[in-house]
Amino acid sequence: MSDAPAAYPPPPPPNAPPPMFQGQRSPSPAYQPPPGWAGPTAPDYAQPYAQPPQRMEVAAPIGFLGGVGYLTYQFGGAAAFSILAGLASIALPFVAGRYFIWLPVAGIISGGRAIQRGRAIGGIVGITVSILGGIISLIASGLIGG
Repeated sequence: MSDAPAAYPPPPPPNAPPPMFQGQRSPSPAYQPPPGWAGPTAPDYAQPYAQPPQRMEVAAPIGFLGGVGYLTYQFGGAAAFSILAGLASIALPFVAGRYFIWLPVAGIISGGRAIQRGRAIGGIVGITVSILGGIISLIASGLIGG
């Protein structure tokens, strides 16, 4: 048969699960820290919880500072670009004598993006100004209204 001694068990099949861990379940009762150990001892763990110091707050009118900050946030970013594109589409036909079709379109698209990004007030204002700018610039260029 085989030259292997009978003291060795046969190998497990290839699809068998790995053997369970059979290490120590708890530390040895005879364990002693090495000499000269300066680690923490039991009383070191029983420190009370230290509360952080309370910070002082400045008295301000309720809602005023938060409202201004919220409104400046609403009219920033894509909403600001939308409003500027709408205003430019109103003014440029009178100043330059040309109609820039991409300004109100870019303003409407940017206003939609501002609404998607949480700047609904500024986005709605930008879309409104861009639509008005598109209509006014079409009238000023003579394409509608003769």
